[in-house]
Amino acid sequence: MEENQKIQIEVISDVSPKCEMCYHKGQKWIMDGQGLPGGICIGAMSALLPWITCIKYNAKLYWEKDGEVTVCCTDADYPVTFKISIYNGG
Repeated sequence: MEENQKIQIEVISDVSPKCEMCYHKGQKWIMDGQGLPGGICIGAMSALLPWITCIKYNAKLYWEKDGEVTVCCTDADYPVTFKISIYNGG
């Protein structure tokens, strides 16, 4: 893991208008190691955090492309799908 490695979280699914967080497809956050990004609900963050750790430490997940993972939040009624990846500044 690089000292200053950043992680990008992106909404990659269409989102129900009933989702209380009003996410939209393509919405992104950057985690820089200085705390949690604002605007992500606790249900989504609880699903994302274990996988953020995997990506940050370069885990090899045979079912995913290297350096990224797709994760769904825990809201069974209005799920949102996120992609977690290494942020390359672009």
